[in-house]
Amino acid sequence: MKIKKLYSHPLSLYEIDLLHYTSTGSDKEYFADALILKAVDSNGISIFSASKKMDLLNLPRETLEKMYLEMFTNEIIRETLH
Repeated sequence: MKIKKLYSHPLSLYEIDLLHYTSTGSDKEYFADALILKAVDSNGISIFSASKKMDLLNLPRETLEKMYLEMFTNEIIRETLH
């Protein structure tokens, strides 16, 4: 699986709850679900879909964790006007 540099938008409270309630199997499942939910490329386009979950789960836990951390290190913050 060829992986681009990963970015994300910040997690909302709803998304945090969603991940905690749906990813009950293992750390690997949590990381995979978070990547499916939040990983985007530099243009904000989703990288993973639910159909790729098994491909992600076949990766080592350490790789998924590294991808997860990279994604949130490279958060894309949208400016809001007040």
